[in-house]
Order: sequence, then C-alpha cells, then structure tokens
Amino acid sequence: MDTHPPGNGQKTSIVVVTLDSGEVYIISSLFSRPDTQVIYIDPTTGTLRYNGKPGLDNFKSEREAVDYITNGSRGVSRSSVYARAILGYAVLGSFGMLLVATKLNPSVPELPGGGCVYTVAESQWVKVPLHNPQPQGKGEVKNIQELTELDIDGKHYFCDTRDITRPFPSRVPVQSPDDEFVWNKWLSLPFKNIGLPEHCVILLQGFAEYRPFGSSGQLEGIVALMARRSRLHPGTRYLARGTEVVLVFNVFGWALYLPNGICMAYFRWHS
Repeated sequence: MDTHPPGNGQKTSIVVVTLDSGEVYIISSLFSRPDTQVIYIDPTTGTLRYNGKPGLDNFKSEREAVDYITNGSRGVSRSSVYARAILGYAVLGSFGMLLVATKLNPSVPELPGGGCVYTVAESQWVKVPLHNPQPQGKGEVKNIQELTELDIDGKHYFCDTRDITRPFPSRVPVQSPDDEFVWNKWLSLPFKNIGLPEHCVILLQGFAEYRPFGSSGQLEGIVALMARRSRLHPGTRYLARGTEVVLVFNVFGWALYLPNGICMAYFRWHS
C-alpha cells in the first residue's frame, strides 16, 4: 500500500485504512509533529482510541505505522482513503461517520507573519459500520442522510496555524477560536477527548481569497479577503430581522499587505 497518493504535495497526510477484518484506522501525520499517530475506531462503540504508546499507536513515520497495521502485507488492506485534513467525526446510530478533506485549495497562500488559508475543494464521508448496531428510527436515518448531504466543498475554509475566527491579526492561539464561527465544533470533540485536539481543523463557513496587484510587472501588494458566517444565526438575514437582538450573520474583512509580509491595513465590517 502506498503511503502517499500521486500528487500529494501537502505536509499533512491523513490515510484512513480499512482492513479485510473490517477494522478502521486513521493514520495521521501532521506538519506540526515529527511523528505519526494511529487512531483506532472501536468497531463496537465507534469510540476513537489513542494512547500515545510508541510502537503501538505512535510511530516515527507514516510508512512504519502502515507496516505495523498491515503486518507489512498489501493483502490485508481492503481500502484506503487519502486525505489532506480531518474535518470531524461522530457516531450516529449504527455508523461511525468520519469527514475528511481529500483536496484543498490554498485560498490565501501566505498570511503576513506566516500561515496559509485553505478552502476545502473536495470532501468525503467515510462510513464505518459498527458491530453492535442499534435500532434506528426514521428520524435518525434522516439525520444521517442530511449530515452526509451537507454542502461542504467550496464553502468552508481553515488555517491550521493561525486563529482566523477573530479580526486579523489575532494574537489568540489557533486552538482557542471564537466558537461563534466554528462550524464543526461538535464534530471535533472526539479528537479532543483522546488528547488530539489539533488533529481536527477548525472549520469556518464562508470564503477566502487573495489578489496580488502591481504595475510594470512589479508586485506592489496583496489584498486578502475573508468572509466568515456566524453559526449562531445560520438563517438568511431578512428572516431574522426584528426577531433577534444580535443581527450579525456575516463578518467580512480584508487585509492589504506588502510582498515583505508587512500588513498595511485591515478592515472589518458586518452584514
């Protein structure tokens, strides 16, 4: 089994391996860590398992982790999903539901002071059947279907090194976001519960983009625009006008900075 699919140029690598036995492992190699973590999905309860023990679920490399799981044999691996980021996980009825981003677009390749904003271009739900399924009512089946039909691609973005839930530049650590703008908070809880909060990115809804400008072939500056939507007011504005005390639905901000990374101005407004 190849540890990296062709064309994988990202520093963070996620591989979801399903063995012939039905066991599912999440192999995570983050850009910010020198090691590789193996997260096991309990086939009965769907709970994530990770102990951080070297040689058991913590390895020096992705290749070492894959070889341990598959016993060095290609034949015991039924399927593999290659991804660039983990967006969330939840146990719903008879399934463990893992959401991963399989393709990312660098919307703002380089923020002043470092960091990149990625837009989720393609995502995928990995459905893990549980060995001890519980009876599901029509409501639960409908909830699962609606969850998997959420429109993620092209409408959500994240930065795994900087806090972009607040006005830029934020001095708050990336793992302490403004929850109002975090759309996958409950999906990230299983990773926090096993001591790996950084493994699930902080997902914002909206858009991010940048445009360079200049003259005579010279780069004179860059304008970056980021718009984030509040999860506290997911409806359209006109429906809530006059019925809510707070009418903040979308927060827009744009930054002007020079090629040397110096931020010249930042503007922020609500709609």
